[in-house]
Amino acid sequence: MFTRAVRLTGIRGIEVRLDLSLLPFAALVAWFFAARFRGDNDLAISLAMAVVGGLLFFGSILAHELGHALEARHRGLDVERITLFLFGGVTEMHTHSASPRDEFVVAAVGPWISLVCGALFGLIATFAAVVFPAGLAGPVAEVAGLLAWVNVLLAVFNLVPGAPLDGGRVLRAGLWWLLKDRDRALRIAARAGQVLAVAVVLVGLRGIQVAGFDGLLGAVIWVVLGVFLWNAAQAEVRQSDLDRLLDGRRARDLVGVLPDSVALDQPLATVRVSGDTADHHLLPVIDGDEFVGVLPVRDLQGQPQADRADRHVRDLVRDVDHLPRVDLDADVRALIDAFAGKVHAVRLCEGGREVAVVTERQIARALTRLRRSGTPLQATRTAEPST
Repeated sequence: MFTRAVRLTGIRGIEVRLDLSLLPFAALVAWFFAARFRGDNDLAISLAMAVVGGLLFFGSILAHELGHALEARHRGLDVERITLFLFGGVTEMHTHSASPRDEFVVAAVGPWISLVCGALFGLIATFAAVVFPAGLAGPVAEVAGLLAWVNVLLAVFNLVPGAPLDGGRVLRAGLWWLLKDRDRALRIAARAGQVLAVAVVLVGLRGIQVAGFDGLLGAVIWVVLGVFLWNAAQAEVRQSDLDRLLDGRRARDLVGVLPDSVALDQPLATVRVSGDTADHHLLPVIDGDEFVGVLPVRDLQGQPQADRADRHVRDLVRDVDHLPRVDLDADVRALIDAFAGKVHAVRLCEGGREVAVVTERQIARALTRLRRSGTPLQATRTAEPST
């Protein structure tokens, strides 16, 4: 989802990443805080307050997402990572809530954490004069007071009933409980999110009309946020459509025709890639009846014709023991989930034996075909090595 994200840390086994789109947002927050604190403070103090306030602000966003992640894990959901990006943060999960109650609690815990953060910062602002020295109490109270209001506003905004906001997920949970249909509830929440997106864009355009050039930056932020919300709501609808297509399907339904095996001692000149297996990038290599690795088609094609008669498959075979394994009869989502992180290929098994390796690119193409036609591919294979 976030191709430009870098890993920051791990918290209780949950990877925390930062997408590069966060950097301009962080700069904007720093500028806003510095301008807000400049007032009666000198430049050095106001900058220090802006840095501390900015770090605590993003810490609050991380706490919000950790609330989602830890509650989801507590309820048996597979949490992959948390990513901080341009518009805050997102908790990426591979599985769906099993019930409306779980959906509601996982969604609502984030805004609740934001409200708790707001209350804590409010208490610090209120009692700063009692706890901190005189010279420090003022800046601490000012920073904490602003963060208190920001967290409360963050919680309120997130509770607006429209996907992908937390309020949209709360709405979806309620509709799921009432309608007994998760997909229909998701679509209604997504449409509500699109209505919200249009409203946000209109607010931005109105800002330009009212404030003119002076309000251009704020207006652009509102418009970009609206476009993001619209696209995210659309993505939820597409994901719902894909989930319906995947229901009841097995891994073999996305794999299609498996490539013929090649023997470890087979001359490269006799290896043929054609027909239904031409789409595959990795040919399974066997030694007798044992799967021992793969022959990359690219490596084979890179060999000069004059050298192929004197070279054998074993000269180009690559070990794949480090790749995850998925059985062809497993649920199709197990195959898709196996590509999480930096995994770009997966071993396929049948009857407890490895039979092939499939790449992320092949599965992505198969999913595209499935979306367009609704017709799955059926995995078959040729048992004998090619000659």
